[in-house]
Amino acid sequence: MRVVPQKQSSAELEGYLAKASPIMKRHTETTETGNEANRAFLKTYATGDLQKILETLTDYKDTLEWALNRVDSVLLDFKKLIPPEEARTFHSLMIEGLTKEQYGLTKHLSYYSSVLLYGSGNDKELDDGNALLLEAQEIWLQVQYELQDLLQKIKR
Repeated sequence: MRVVPQKQSSAELEGYLAKASPIMKRHTETTETGNEANRAFLKTYATGDLQKILETLTDYKDTLEWALNRVDSVLLDFKKLIPPEEARTFHSLMIEGLTKEQYGLTKHLSYYSSVLLYGSGNDKELDDGNALLLEAQEIWLQVQYELQDLLQKIKR
């Protein structure tokens, strides 16, 4: 095991987090945009207006495509980072959460594309996508705890 002086270790951690921060911000913005599109679709669905439902569902599917592309990009950018030793758990959790989100969005996109093309989709695919996105959310909670721990280490 390599012994790194505390000052150097903090500098490495700060440098890593400075690189990770804009990537994480892009992910947060992507999630917020996806959630807004989902809420708009659900709100329109409740009206029962078939024409508006189809328009909003098309917008939602387009947003899912966009979000999936953004998550792909965020994941690739995050994989390029080399975490210092004390950030390895945080880094691994980020990659795991992004990967689960990527798979969940892929399943949702497939489901809603089928609904638009054929009038119905594979409910198991939607359920699997929901489960993956829920797992990703649980991982994001762990990521937040790890991030708080890393920020505390920097303050010391």
